[in-house]
Amino acid sequence: MDEVNITIDPLVELVLELIKTDDGEMWGYYFADHKKRIIFWFEDHISDPLMNKIRGVECKSHVRYALESQYWRHVELFPNKRFLPEDVVVKLKEIVMFAQAENITSETCLAPFASDEVASMLSLVDSLMDSANKERELSVWIVARFTRIFCNAKFVNFCGQLGARLGVDQSLYEKPNVRSKGILRVMNVFLFGSFDAQSKGIHKIWVDETIVHPRWKNFIDRLTAEWNGYTIYSTVMLAVDISLLTVQSVQTQMAATLLTYLSTLCVIGSLVVSLVLAGQVNDSRRSSAEEVASFMSGMSRSMLGLESLALMLSLPFALLIWACVSSYIP
Repeated sequence: MDEVNITIDPLVELVLELIKTDDGEMWGYYFADHKKRIIFWFEDHISDPLMNKIRGVECKSHVRYALESQYWRHVELFPNKRFLPEDVVVKLKEIVMFAQAENITSETCLAPFASDEVASMLSLVDSLMDSANKERELSVWIVARFTRIFCNAKFVNFCGQLGARLGVDQSLYEKPNVRSKGILRVMNVFLFGSFDAQSKGIHKIWVDETIVHPRWKNFIDRLTAEWNGYTIYSTVMLAVDISLLTVQSVQTQMAATLLTYLSTLCVIGSLVVSLVLAGQVNDSRRSSAEEVASFMSGMSRSMLGLESLALMLSLPFALLIWACVSSYIP
């Protein structure tokens, strides 16, 4: 560094990585500043992963949250031979307490964790106070992991910027025009309003192409409970329809027979769709934010956008209602 007349602070670390590509090998690097708690490069650096696909990032004060988040990622990857500063633990505890207070008092909390998760984090952070100013790599890793996630939440929500997101439902960008709005209204009528209800629920967990993970878990738990209930009702309705088909008076009436068959088909459809949808809710989509975001992003690029997902989720309820209507008309 003396050759280029650059002075490096003793608290700055240089990280090198040998990157192998199809064209050969190259060295990648970054510096981690433990005083400012950011990472940096000597040359102009363009990194889409650093921006986390967030649009509209312009101010340096906003970019800092991304750099700070990556700094704590660095500490998380290399926690050995590090002391845990007391001020970092105290600040993390205040952030966790603030997140819990917001969870309690607001229905649109911006915290990246649910209330029960924050409560567990708070008890864990209390225990970390004994590790302050000591060289304990596991405690350093815990603090780095939690701090990184909260720093990233500040970056995603434009903390301290004009037009910052103040509620988890708030979109920072212009909403796209709803395609085929008239068709969606007609579908909502034939689906007994379930389409509109599912659509509202989906748009609460997918805001600005970002998944609201705490709400996603509750959303999936609610759907799973509903599908279990639909399966039970469908089984009962199927038994009722089959028993109706054995009634002599029904067999002699063509209209009644056709309606009963229609009810049977709707029941079977509701049962099959419920089982298929329940099978799609696998462990990866329940626990991994990346998997959920990839799934939702793929659905948003379909012909009807996210409304196609709402349509699928509304089918079990709508088919079951149609089965009841067809069964009781005779």
